[in-house]
Amino acid sequence: MENFKRLVLIILLTPFFAACSNAPSESTVEGLIEAQYEQTTKIVEDAKANAGSDPMAKAMSGMIESMMPKLERIENIHCDTAEGDNTYLCTADVTQTIAGNSQTNKTNFKVYQVNDEWVLGN
Repeated sequence: MENFKRLVLIILLTPFFAACSNAPSESTVEGLIEAQYEQTTKIVEDAKANAGSDPMAKAMSGMIESMMPKLERIENIHCDTAEGDNTYLCTADVTQTIAGNSQTNKTNFKVYQVNDEWVLGN
């Protein structure tokens, strides 16, 4: 009977503990995605600055810059626990503009907590 009581207690408390997971907040996930776009933009800006006065390098960097996605908004962020501790599989609707065309895609990615900091995975 004692084992039965324990089993019932575990079954009843499992959803409670799952709901109280330490998943990243929506604002944290949004910040990680925004930081990824900012890092990519910085790389393109650095390449453009390093083009110097070479006309071909300037043309190439200008073309690359015009094709880089520009983040518009992030919506419907949802994260669930994945394999291992501190690993979450997340989805979000990401709207971006590429070469003047706006599109929204449902994106899947992992978020990890490493040394009390959240990082964006694949």
